[in-house]
Amino acid sequence: MGSTLALHLGALGDFVLSWPALGRLAALGPLHLWGRGEWGRLILLPERVHEREAARFASLFASEMEPSLQSWLGGFDRALVFAAAPDAVLLANLASAVPQVETVATRPPRGRYPQVAAWQVEQLERLGLGGPGRPLPPRLEAPVRSSGAMLAPGSGGKAKRLAPELCAVLARRLHQGRGSLTLVLGPAEEPAYRDQLAQALGGVPHQILADPPIADLARRIMGASLFLGADSGVTHLAASLGAPTLAVFQASDPRLWSPQGPRARVLGALEAPYVDLTPPDAGLC
Repeated sequence: MGSTLALHLGALGDFVLSWPALGRLAALGPLHLWGRGEWGRLILLPERVHEREAARFASLFASEMEPSLQSWLGGFDRALVFAAAPDAVLLANLASAVPQVETVATRPPRGRYPQVAAWQVEQLERLGLGGPGRPLPPRLEAPVRSSGAMLAPGSGGKAKRLAPELCAVLARRLHQGRGSLTLVLGPAEEPAYRDQLAQALGGVPHQILADPPIADLARRIMGASLFLGADSGVTHLAASLGAPTLAVFQASDPRLWSPQGPRARVLGALEAPYVDLTPPDAGLC
């Protein structure tokens, strides 16, 4: 079926939710990804991942594309753009070099509520690209020891964040039921929010994992006895990596954005303080 270039312009959570669709494309033949390099290398060989911020790709969005870039694009049989609203100039430049160019909307139209990952696969099926395939497995070594419980309260959308007071309740219960506890902080959590969390969790023994490289974070997550997080890219990553995951939703619709994984479960913010955190991990399936 030839080679495919997938161009992904979304954030981490959007990218992880595209893993099932990317798995379908990989089943057709060699798959290359243009996107965030550190994310792409979680599931693809490094030589098939192309950093979207690299200078060589700047003319993708220019009125005239560099001849060397046009020649490189011409080596692919098809290009699929994963985006909420693809740029018209980008699509025109791709169409000038690649025989088949398609778009995959990373979210459904307003008023429709299919789960986003399934929605993307459905679009591929309509394009005749929906052959057998599974989400691409992570290219990571399994951790040698347990990471204990992990709490990731932040999110790029402030309305999705867990309140420090709720984090304190959850942290106490996680420490009591799971022992070791790690608080995960990322670039979206500004100093003021971090200070509030530090004050709220002051009496709870825990360690902090702040701004780790994504591959290091993913390995730690794979060894977690329980991952509890807000609706965020990291929580989507935890679910897709197979970690036992509790995702607390309070500002987005889980019908669309529920994390996809064999041991993932969605909670509302009001029920989160009362959910049983101590049973075996299989109870989260």
